[in-house]
Amino acid sequence: MNRTARISGRLITFLHISFIAISFLPLALLGDEKATSRPAAEWNYDVYRKTYPEQVSTVHTSQSGNEFMEPAQQFCRSGERPTKSQRELSRRILLAWRDLLGPSKRNTGPLKARVLETKDFPNYTRQKVEYEADPGEPVHAWLFIPKNLKGKAPAMLCLHQTVQEGKDQAAGLTTSPELAFGPLLAERGYVTLCPDAICFGERYQVGGSFYCHYGDAVRIYQGNAGRSIMSKMIDDAMRAVDYLVSRPEVDKKRIGSIGHSHGGYGTLFAMAYDERIKAGVVSCGFTSFRADPTPDRWYRRTALIPRLGGFEGRMNETPVDFHQLFAAIAPRALFISAAMKDSIFPGVGDVNWMRENVDEIYESLKSPSAFELYAFDGAHAFTPEARDRAWKFLNTHLHHNVK
Repeated sequence: MNRTARISGRLITFLHISFIAISFLPLALLGDEKATSRPAAEWNYDVYRKTYPEQVSTVHTSQSGNEFMEPAQQFCRSGERPTKSQRELSRRILLAWRDLLGPSKRNTGPLKARVLETKDFPNYTRQKVEYEADPGEPVHAWLFIPKNLKGKAPAMLCLHQTVQEGKDQAAGLTTSPELAFGPLLAERGYVTLCPDAICFGERYQVGGSFYCHYGDAVRIYQGNAGRSIMSKMIDDAMRAVDYLVSRPEVDKKRIGSIGHSHGGYGTLFAMAYDERIKAGVVSCGFTSFRADPTPDRWYRRTALIPRLGGFEGRMNETPVDFHQLFAAIAPRALFISAAMKDSIFPGVGDVNWMRENVDEIYESLKSPSAFELYAFDGAHAFTPEARDRAWKFLNTHLHHNVK
């Protein structure tokens, strides 16, 4: 072999090795904050757990280790006794959930909002708007403003399900017209806001498998290893409420949230941590941890709640469950639609028991009509029956008279 051939062979080998090294670089740099400008790797729970072994939930409660869901009224953390104070009960539940979700990093600075485009429709005006979530992170959303408003109007945060198009679904720009919450509620006189959730729409990471967009979690965890995607979603929802409150058309005392599936639990968690949300509609958005046949949906198949993976194979030891989150929201208005043949969130749990248990709390707070758990014998969907019930529920509890 001549000298030129030997050099060419070495160069090819060097380039091949370099390519392999570069291909794995994003995943190897999972814990390197300086790597945030590099393309993110696909989400990998095992890599996360190995990189951040300290990210586990350590709180122990009266629910920990119980095979069944205990009455929410009895909830307390180690060293505490049950309380009769609803505010204290809510505080305890949310602190325990926070230990599982990780810390908030909520931005309370200027919104830096602007309108990007405006389009007129017969009964409302639609605007594409931008505001800041985390500092330096713009979020795009569709805003619907009903025409002929007389005074300030109630407003709804409309959250999309797990679809790449994100906000466009909630805004009715794609298929699934039953999930076009933005225009549907604007037609009924509500100001509505449809933002992209983190990892969706214009915040979607292109390339790889469908769930590759959760690779964006790698970037987030580089800056704050404990802050989960769910915690980020809560912060973003609160930022969206900040935007709604800033609008001159909106009555800040009459703000609600609605969502199906991903948007359902998005609404549930946002409402739990933001008391400005006075009414919520949650469609097909949960399965209790103790009944869930595939709880890895929260930490392996997505990057939503990585700390939950610390209970893999022993979900009975989780310190909280979903009925306690419902209880923490009381006495604010909460409507839940649960599908008994849901293949996405199968085996919701003992719905009748959950309904009775949370009903007791609302009744004790003299707000029996403010909680409704509607269970139907059907698949993962926001059905016409659920929709009609939800519209009536929102009109009642956001004091909106539709003529």
